[in-house]
Amino acid sequence: MRWVLRLMATGDAIRPESADLIEIYRPAGIATIADLGLTLTEAKQLLSCVQQAVVAAQTEVHGRHRPDCLSCRGGCQVKDWRSRRVATLFGEVVVRLPRFTCAVCKRIVTSTDWPQHTRSTPELQRLQAHLCAMMTYRVAAGVLQHLLPVTAGTSPETLRSHTLHIGEKLGSVDIDVPTVAAAAVTVSLDSTFIRGRGDGERHLEVRVGNVETEHGGRQVLGAVAKAGTGVAALLRRSLQTVGRNGDTKVTAFTDGGSGLRSILVEAGIPQAPILDWFHIAMRLQHATQSAGALSTDNPARVQAKALIVDEVERLR
Repeated sequence: MRWVLRLMATGDAIRPESADLIEIYRPAGIATIADLGLTLTEAKQLLSCVQQAVVAAQTEVHGRHRPDCLSCRGGCQVKDWRSRRVATLFGEVVVRLPRFTCAVCKRIVTSTDWPQHTRSTPELQRLQAHLCAMMTYRVAAGVLQHLLPVTAGTSPETLRSHTLHIGEKLGSVDIDVPTVAAAAVTVSLDSTFIRGRGDGERHLEVRVGNVETEHGGRQVLGAVAKAGTGVAALLRRSLQTVGRNGDTKVTAFTDGGSGLRSILVEAGIPQAPILDWFHIAMRLQHATQSAGALSTDNPARVQAKALIVDEVERLR
């Protein structure tokens, strides 16, 4: 069996056109499960072909537009054409864009208001940042290349640069403060170490936090220590986002370390934090280990050890 997938453009602004995108061949029946439906390779090829055809049609229509000069409102004429390579979620495309010159004041006018140094679409940037927030840069690059026809900007170094750039821009975005202030906010702040796999590799101290309100509002934060990101500033921003004001009751939970305590004070939480349940249990871990190592060389000690183990577990 053979299918030809055809894309047709319709509308008042363009003349009807069609283009054959891809031919798909399959056995007449379903002898094996592998013959069922599209393959990943065919799906990626189809997405790439559709993207190329849509962009080509958009570019052709855009090239016929003649804007007015922004200074004198005079008519503009085509000065030259510039090609830009743009990475998209469904493959890299080449867009041929005109530049115009005003017939009256000779001012050069561009045909788009795209950022000057942007070479990828916002949708691709969002997906890259989303994947890199959940996995390593190398794994995120592999996932993108495996599932989508992404051909540009897939190296781990490029993804790292894009993700950090987006993070910097998010830090400067204005906060949308809720109209109703939160009556109570709970803050959890902790730190952990991510150890390098090989000898001589550096270990990273990561500080993470969780800010919640009693009505379900939530903000999470995280940063690598000594990497230039202020955890206290992130915490203050999260508190403002969930609606903290001067009357909000803030309860903080930490592991009891002085470093996290100073971060809370810097973020505007002077109240002493509470040691959370997990770290209280960790403080009792040495007692559990000691009870399990008690001697059982006579019946009296066996009975005593059983009582001590039960008492420590009850205390935990």
